[in-house]
Amino acid sequence: MSKQVKAILGGILFAAAITAAFFAYNMLLDRAYVPESIAEVQRDAQLAPDFTMEDELGNEIRLSDLRGKPVILNFWASWCPSCVVETTYFEALYREMEDDIHILKVNLIGSRGETRSHVDAFMREGGYTFPLFFDALQEGSRVYRVSQIPVTFFIDAEGYLLAHALGPVDGSILQAGLELIINE
Repeated sequence: MSKQVKAILGGILFAAAITAAFFAYNMLLDRAYVPESIAEVQRDAQLAPDFTMEDELGNEIRLSDLRGKPVILNFWASWCPSCVVETTYFEALYREMEDDIHILKVNLIGSRGETRSHVDAFMREGGYTFPLFFDALQEGSRVYRVSQIPVTFFIDAEGYLLAHALGPVDGSILQAGLELIINE
């Protein structure tokens, strides 16, 4: 075989390998990992770390101000495929239990170019109605040591962190966490 033919075949094989890697990567993104269970935190743990976030109107809210009702705290971003997957489960739970629990979907504004206009468009396009909160100063993600998203924390009405789920949650994981924080 001539050098030219070898170069062409090498180029074709290289392009095929890149194409296969691209499709494999995108297939894996579509198959979001869902944890099979939540990791329970010891009950004698200290109160859930407190932090300040902003609501949709720019009002500051402290997590500790919400004691009295159980809290499901979720850190997410609209650019995160796994976060997008779990959003419908949070919406369903919010519509079912909005008066009984606080669902805090805390967006990591500023991460990877996340802006309020991106989030607003995401909410509008999905028809989501749950309230939004923003971790504009990254205070919440820092005190909760968020190293990947999504991550969800289950906090009882007294403010104790009882469980967390790393990765996207589905209805059964939300239900398991909810049972922990309501039946406590």
